[in-house]
Amino acid sequence: MIIPFEYTAWFESLGFDEIAFGYAGLKLLSPDELEEGQAGYSLSEEGESLCDGKPGSWKAEWIAIGYDTSLGDPIILDTSNGQIMDAMHGEGSWEPYAIAKSLQAFAVALKEIKRASTGREYPVALENNPLPDEERDRILDMIRTASGDGINLEFWRLIME
Repeated sequence: MIIPFEYTAWFESLGFDEIAFGYAGLKLLSPDELEEGQAGYSLSEEGESLCDGKPGSWKAEWIAIGYDTSLGDPIILDTSNGQIMDAMHGEGSWEPYAIAKSLQAFAVALKEIKRASTGREYPVALENNPLPDEERDRILDMIRTASGDGINLEFWRLIME
């Protein structure tokens, strides 16, 4: 597997690899973890390609770069257009949707949610220190501005609940 240079530089500049927000969270794979992290997505457990070109199959241009810690759904970098996507696993077919238009827009979202998660990392902490609606709306507006139209803001809203 060829790891895109831009991912390595982006990951190193991000400065963290995990966000915890109440029950929700995201875990990003370091460049060193990417190859092993493709098992079950683009590769079988035996290392054989699962990218067969059939509708609903994993595409060769997708790289799993992380996952949702509560559901295990993969976070995907589409190397053909730079979009970041999320997809539900266990559905029998991969139908990802965009959550950021680029790694840079993804970083904006991650940094804002990471900042807002301080003091809200665990369910009890979030219950004791709920995120004000105005703050959630401000963060969602920043994410929308960074990516433009065509992304699923519900993904980000659910992380902050």
